[in-house]
This record gives sequence, structure tokens and C-alpha cells, in this order.
Amino acid sequence: MRKVLTIALAAAFVAVAALPAVAADKAPEPKKITNVQSVTATITAIDAAKRLITLKGPKGESLTFEASDEVKRFSELKVGDEVTIKYTESLVVRIAKPGEMSSASVTGGRSEGAKPGATAKSQATVVVTVVNIDPAVPSVTFKTADGDVRTRHVQDKKNLEGFKAGDKVAITYSESLAIDVATPAKK
Repeated sequence: MRKVLTIALAAAFVAVAALPAVAADKAPEPKKITNVQSVTATITAIDAAKRLITLKGPKGESLTFEASDEVKRFSELKVGDEVTIKYTESLVVRIAKPGEMSSASVTGGRSEGAKPGATAKSQATVVVTVVNIDPAVPSVTFKTADGDVRTRHVQDKKNLEGFKAGDKVAITYSESLAIDVATPAKK
């Protein structure tokens, strides 16, 4: 699992190809990509015995979900309530700090509002060593802490400027999920 995460995050290094390049004579500034998606759906049915909730999305599509026992305030949900789900993910690529190691964390909890809600966050940082940069291809070859060597194609070679063989690069992937439930105002 850790090896898969390490490789996936290191491969994400090439995802910064859409960001502006930095000057080659200094260490590159951290590069960040953030993606936020949000959707609001309406509860159209609740099966309390089976703990099933049916949501109707903004385009009229319906999906039914089973609420686990971790959803403590399930009984407070009502047909007609609006559920807003916000998903955020970000990727940051930067020169690693001296001695920095790979790490991961997960946090979460329930909201204390008038209606049920919850948040969950995870973050993983992988430190890799740049072995080679080939601007002609363009590609970057890196080595993981486990000793695996991988080469990845980069779409825009300008984004390789400022990085060089021997650099330790930290790649941080973060994601968060927030779920809020509200009773809409009567129209």
C-alpha cells in the first residue's frame, strides 16, 4: 500500500506541467494545483430500518446510500433536507526541507450543527530524489525512499526548470470531504 501511494504521489510530480515555469538559476517555488467540487442534493427517501438514504442531485439523478453505524444522528435526517458535499484535493510539489521524511495523516469528525454533518481530511507527503531530468523528452527520473527508480513523462518541460539531479523533492497530496445537512427555507 505504501509503495503504491509513494509511486502515485511521485507520479503526480509530473501533474504540475500546467503551472508556470520558474527561473532556472534558483530553487523553484512550490507549485500547487487545487481542485474543488461541490454538489447539493435533496433527500427524497429514508429507510430507517435499513439505514438507506436516497438523494436527488441537481440534474435529477437519484442515488441511494447506506449510512453506517458511525452516522450517529441518522434519526435527525428528514425527507426534503439538503445535503451539500464539498470535495477538495490539492497537490504541492516543492524542494524538501533537510531531513524531511515521508508522512501521512488522517483526521475527521462530526459537525456539531443543528443537523448532522461531518468532515474528513487526509494528507500524504512523499519525499523522492531527482535522479535525472531530460528536457529533450521531457521527463524526470526519481528514486523513492524504498529505492525504486521511476521515470515519468512531463507535458511541459518549462516546469522542470529549477529542479536538478540530486534535489530532494516533497510531493504532498491532500484531500478533504465536508458534508453538511440543512433544512431549506420554506418558499
